[in-house]
Amino acid sequence: MLDNDNTALEAVIFANKGYKMKTWLLALQQQLSRQIRENKLPHALLFSGVNGAGQEDIAQWLIKVLLCQNLEQNLNENLNQASQENTKVASSIIQPCGFCKTCKLFASDSYPDHLTIVNDKNTIGVDVIRKLGHFFERTAHIGTAKTALVNHADTMTISAANALLKTLEEPTSDSFIILTTQSSDLLLPTIISRCHEFEIRPPVGKKLLAEFNQQGDDAFVNLSHLNELTDEETAVAFVVFRDKVKHYLCTHQYRAEILDILVERREGFRWLEKILVNLMREQWGWPIADSKNGQVNSINKQQLWQVYNLVQAANAKLKTLVQVNRQFLSEKLLVDISVAVQNNKQKIEG
Repeated sequence: MLDNDNTALEAVIFANKGYKMKTWLLALQQQLSRQIRENKLPHALLFSGVNGAGQEDIAQWLIKVLLCQNLEQNLNENLNQASQENTKVASSIIQPCGFCKTCKLFASDSYPDHLTIVNDKNTIGVDVIRKLGHFFERTAHIGTAKTALVNHADTMTISAANALLKTLEEPTSDSFIILTTQSSDLLLPTIISRCHEFEIRPPVGKKLLAEFNQQGDDAFVNLSHLNELTDEETAVAFVVFRDKVKHYLCTHQYRAEILDILVERREGFRWLEKILVNLMREQWGWPIADSKNGQVNSINKQQLWQVYNLVQAANAKLKTLVQVNRQFLSEKLLVDISVAVQNNKQKIEG
């Protein structure tokens, strides 16, 4: 059993070195720490969540803990550095020591009993997954546990996913496979069924804003909006884009400017979806921070729903097609939006 005071102290030292876990991940750390103590940690774990939810952070922490040789080391530091509340939380969370041989080797990316899978050309191919299988067939060089990390597991090709299934179905002793994803719905159901999935749900609304020392009244703000909330330049760009989208829906103006955003900015499609969702919420009488939509109120619910579905379909293609032409997809989307609004308008007037 680990000494609680030591693990609390280790958490403080990590914080002093700039290491800071997102607060909404602490409960998951506690759960995984308990499973490790009780020798009940699953051999295959899948951490899913939206971009920035912290699945990569929790995966890195878990790997460090599994590989550390010195978890019970007495660090002989002053525990008074920690507040009483932080000590209580940290005492139930296992932390790697950071200075043993395995911790140092892992920090320098030279630890032989760990393998990180890197996707090539936006996909993870079958060859690297086969390499993962061969990796687990060998005995550990230094410690007892062997770990492998597959980030963005949803980018595996079908062949790669099927190759991974064999490794998941026939685990070797003291081996742990950790997968992370932003889109678990794109993974094969057979992959998900052979992993223990931990879905990370960051707070929303005022609770999320408080996490980043931000203020606001938007009850629907979520982690995907953080960039425009914390970066002034991005926030201005979003507002400009939002206003132009509203004009386009009513007058078909600013097509070229909107197209540039959709093609050039990674968050362009997400912004478009967010704008449409807020417009629909307002039409249904939900309280929205930005409720001065003026002429957009002339667009009915059916039109907005059609446009929203068009955007969702385009988003799905961006996620699932490896060689999608973003320029063509964006141009077609704007044309389809214009046609949908015009056709609906003609039906109403007719």
